[in-house]
Amino acid sequence: MRPRQSAESVAISIGIVVVNWKNAPDTLHCLESLRVAQPLPCRVVVVDNGSRDNSTDQFRNWALENGLDFESVHFDRRRGDGQTKTRSSPSREPWLTILDVGANLGFAGGSNAGLALLKSDASLTHFLLLNNDALVAPNYFAEIRAALASNPDAGLCIGTIFELPDRARVWYAGGRIIPLRALVTHNLNLPPGEEPIETEFVTGCAMVISRAALDRVGMLPECYFPGYMEDAEYSWRVRASGYDLIYAPRATVYHKVGATFGPRAMSTMTAYHLNRHRLFFVRRNLRGTRRLAAMMYMALTKPGRALIDALQGRPDIGWATLRGTLAGLLSRPTRDGDRALDRRALPLIEHEAPRQ
Repeated sequence: MRPRQSAESVAISIGIVVVNWKNAPDTLHCLESLRVAQPLPCRVVVVDNGSRDNSTDQFRNWALENGLDFESVHFDRRRGDGQTKTRSSPSREPWLTILDVGANLGFAGGSNAGLALLKSDASLTHFLLLNNDALVAPNYFAEIRAALASNPDAGLCIGTIFELPDRARVWYAGGRIIPLRALVTHNLNLPPGEEPIETEFVTGCAMVISRAALDRVGMLPECYFPGYMEDAEYSWRVRASGYDLIYAPRATVYHKVGATFGPRAMSTMTAYHLNRHRLFFVRRNLRGTRRLAAMMYMALTKPGRALIDALQGRPDIGWATLRGTLAGLLSRPTRDGDRALDRRALPLIEHEAPRQ
């Protein structure tokens, strides 16, 4: 069956993209939070980034156990074609799409695959990128829709994000971009009021994108593989295009910080990729003296940061910081990866009768 939607969903219709990479348990918890939310999102796409395990089987079994209409699609991005493996009901549109892209496209690439599929659904007005290690509160969509209704020019919207498992520690309550330091920061204190307010930075953990902003700005930049700073650039570009970025305090999400890579792997991967991608952000988005100042700041401060890490018994982190900084300065932050899925390819996805 397809979950019923309330009358509140008529004006603002939200489709969800959740990217999975070898983490089916967290993704299933995320999907369950979406299933019990009231009102419900209109459609959900789970993009499996080539997990090569039984993740997609688990998602199909979950949908069957909960009586949900779903389809399972394989899309080979390199070849630009696709084929639906299963569809639970040929006569009804699926609520859940399980999209297997066959390779690890990173957060931006996986999100873009889901966005390309959802964008073809003309009934959707907004798209939520939701981390697979995040849970939405039961009233999340009611609060997001209220915020969007009162801020129709919002290109991006986001709610308050608390950390899991304690659900009391604020991880995001609005954010800033500091261009000269190539840095994004999260506000950690809730605002005094509960009305939506403007913000400078919307994290990709729970980023709501309007169709108008997506049409104008395009897909997420994919050169930030596997992650970090693509959301900063997207926030920057949406804001530069004249759209508001709105933070709605009452819309609540809970985030299992660091679940994707794990604490140990995340520390080294963050040191490398975040420093590389901070410089990518500078080189792709800043101009003139601001660009030069930001690059000099990174070039001058990061060797010292690496030395401090080494003296504190973390030479691997220091070395990763140096390597990331050099890569950010010297390698090409190409825009070749920014291309979206070929829109002509998506109609090639053909539906087969469900297998018995």
